[in-house]
Formats: sequence, structure tokens, C-alpha cells
Amino acid sequence: MLQKFVTVTFFLILSGCATTASNPPAQGSNKAEGKISMAIGREMGNFKITHSQATEAPAGYNGMQYTVKTDDGATFKCEILEPSGFGKFATWGMASGADAMCTDFTKGSSDVGKTNKASCNALLQAAGKC
Repeated sequence: MLQKFVTVTFFLILSGCATTASNPPAQGSNKAEGKISMAIGREMGNFKITHSQATEAPAGYNGMQYTVKTDDGATFKCEILEPSGFGKFATWGMASGADAMCTDFTKGSSDVGKTNKASCNALLQAAGKC
């Protein structure tokens, strides 16, 4: 009887860890809004997150993609990577999240398809995406 109790308890603990590690952050969290604000160059409160969805990410990270509409009519899609529960555990809590990487999707904009300069690296520059 004790063995069954221990086994059931063990599986309940594992299932609880699995479900909490894969839950995406709440839409419009202050942390995400702050990163998006820096990436698109708009103050918090001058844009709204209209959609969010989980995206593929490297092992140990959770990826979220946000669709953002600004008060002046611009539209951006932003992606943020944050360490998962496993990623934090595997790195002794030292894993850090990335800044938002946002791409302009505003119709008629001269910057459509370009990534914000704050997230631009040499490869994106060479491809003309900044």
C-alpha cells in the first residue's frame, strides 16, 4: 500500500512540474511590454498587444510571439525567448531571457519586413533586414 502511495505521489509531482513549465506567460505581462517598448521605440501605454502565441524555441527556453499595434497605427510582430523551468534548473538559475526582436508589419511602411535596430546583428544587416 505504501509503495502505491509513493508511486502515485511521485507521478502527481512530475505531472505538476510538466504542466507549470510549459505554460506561456500571461499576455501583456509587464516584463514583455517593457522589452517590446524598448524594441519598437514606443513608451509603454502607447501600444497594445493584440495577440500572443507560443513559438518554437531552443531547448531550455520558451518562445512567445506577440502582435503589437501602436497608437499611431504601426504594426509589429515581436518574439521573446525566456528560460523555461528546465532551462533555469539546468543553468543553476543563471539563464537569462533575450530582448524582444520585432519586425515591422505596417502596410505601406518603408520599413516593412525590417527588424528593429536594437536586435540587429551582422547577419541581419547583410540580408538588408535592419
